[in-house]
Amino acid sequence: MTRAPWMAAACALILSAAAPARAQFFSPGPLSRAHGALEGLEKCARCHEEQKGLSARLCLDCHTELQTRVAKGTGFHGHLPAAKKQECQGCHPDHRGVDFAMIDWEGGRDRFDHHRTGWALKGAHGKVRCDQCHQRPLIADAGIRHLLDKQPRRATFLGASTHCASCHFDEHRGQLGGECQKCHGESAWKPVSGFNHQATDYPLLGKHRVVACARCHPAADDEQFLATAFPRPRAPSFMQMKPVEHQTCESCHEDPHKGSLGPNCAGCHSEAGWKVIKASRDQDLSFHDKTRFPLRGAHIGVVCKSCHGPFPGQPARFKGLAFAACSDCHEDGHMGQLHPRPPAKVVACEGCHTVNAFLPARYELEQHQRTKFALEDAHRAVACRGCHPTDPSLASRIPAAVRQRLEAHKRPERFSFALLHPRKSAQACNQCHEDVHRGQFSEGKLTVRSSRRPVAETPAGTDTCAQCHKTTSFADLTFDHDKHSRFPLTGKHADTPCSGCHRPQRMGAGPPVVRYKPLDLACASCHTDYHQGQFLVASASASASASSASHRGCDFCHRTTRFKDTTFEHNNPAFSAYPLEGKHASVDCRRCHPTVRVAPEIETVRYRPLPRACEDCHADFHHGEFRGFEP
Repeated sequence: MTRAPWMAAACALILSAAAPARAQFFSPGPLSRAHGALEGLEKCARCHEEQKGLSARLCLDCHTELQTRVAKGTGFHGHLPAAKKQECQGCHPDHRGVDFAMIDWEGGRDRFDHHRTGWALKGAHGKVRCDQCHQRPLIADAGIRHLLDKQPRRATFLGASTHCASCHFDEHRGQLGGECQKCHGESAWKPVSGFNHQATDYPLLGKHRVVACARCHPAADDEQFLATAFPRPRAPSFMQMKPVEHQTCESCHEDPHKGSLGPNCAGCHSEAGWKVIKASRDQDLSFHDKTRFPLRGAHIGVVCKSCHGPFPGQPARFKGLAFAACSDCHEDGHMGQLHPRPPAKVVACEGCHTVNAFLPARYELEQHQRTKFALEDAHRAVACRGCHPTDPSLASRIPAAVRQRLEAHKRPERFSFALLHPRKSAQACNQCHEDVHRGQFSEGKLTVRSSRRPVAETPAGTDTCAQCHKTTSFADLTFDHDKHSRFPLTGKHADTPCSGCHRPQRMGAGPPVVRYKPLDLACASCHTDYHQGQFLVASASASASASSASHRGCDFCHRTTRFKDTTFEHNNPAFSAYPLEGKHASVDCRRCHPTVRVAPEIETVRYRPLPRACEDCHADFHHGEFRGFEP
């Protein structure tokens, strides 16, 4: 027998054996009990694709309960990475025996990271055992319940709800709705960290804050209580949350006055305590008008105890109280800065204040005009604090006994630290205003160094601000340049803006300041010398008169009306030693005074020195025949 027919016969013998024997021959091991129905060679294709091996698609064809979760990305299988979703056998291997559990927990079930399911276990939930939540009665998914009805012995971790009511009994019996997380946290049921009574329609104030919850929310019996209910209730009674009557005080409190004072308890009482009596504008205080001190203005809202007591160590008093002067009840809020005007013995507070309120003070302009500094012009618009600043040092004038008395009477400290009598002279402007001229007009000497040449120390004089400025506005001036300065403005100078001559200049430390005095009055200190120094030094050939003229200022020839308007006369010996006679008088100035370049990009008209000999300007038509000839 050849090898091929022998192998064929062997295969035929094997294939003729019973089906379980054939399956066992080809299978790597028996399937788990859950997959027992898939045993046999003819059923391999239910899980294995030809030439591809195990298929996640085929797994989901049987496990339809996972199809929706994987598609929507919910639950543990829906949160798996894409590669993991195609390898079901990574966590669910099979062919390892009939009793194999088919779940590889990767480190143990008790160490499973529940966060991977999309619902992390926080707080007290992290301490709960798996089977406490994953039990059949707590499965909310209808599809999973239907699956378990068909396969009662099947175990699953699917279908559990994340709603509180699916695991916990509603101890409030539906009074507060189903959103437990609004009040409760996952750490513990109590204390209720999320509940804030102040956000309800009845915020707790005063003494109500310390009242036990059960005083307003009593326990009520659950008429439908069932001890075997699931989830299991804690008690047959529950706290009555609502409705709770709270529209009036009588909803909780008995009226000790038996209705004699009416239903408005809040007219006298407050949440601060029954014995804390208050006075309000709604309270009928007409009885006080029958006394010698009718309540007016802010006095109406003062608590009775503030005036009548009792105070520590003193009983309440309702008769014999002094009230003739404000100081009988009120402390001196100005710490002795004000003094009474004879023959009065106490300061008349009503001169500035009214009974309506301490602030704002009613100190009018007419009253200020009677002081040492009457307000005029722009001073009238200055805020009071501009001249009467707050002086914290005044607090040291408050006697300790006054503070103790106010504290004992539970009265606030109402003191004004405004300085009513500034330590400045009202007659000196610089006591309040900054000297923007930086001492240029103050007494003493001021050393000035000009950018052109040094100027010696010059007395600054004794000028005051009022000599130039008015109180209407700082920019409103009385200064007259022609009368109040050494330099009257004439001609073009009168049209020149102030900044043309008075420019900012740095004077010591601080920012630059506009220079006013002293200033160099020479023309050259402001104007450029267009003659390029020709008239600063006398030429050697000039006559005595010409030399004298050369040392005079620009105004010797020029006028302030216009630079080209000159007083120069060529035939006047005071101006020139070369009179123009004959034909010379009609020669154009430019023939003798040409434009010359004295430096790169600098040109000027040549005036001096100039030649005066005839041959220096005229050609010798005699060709030297008369050279040396003297008539």
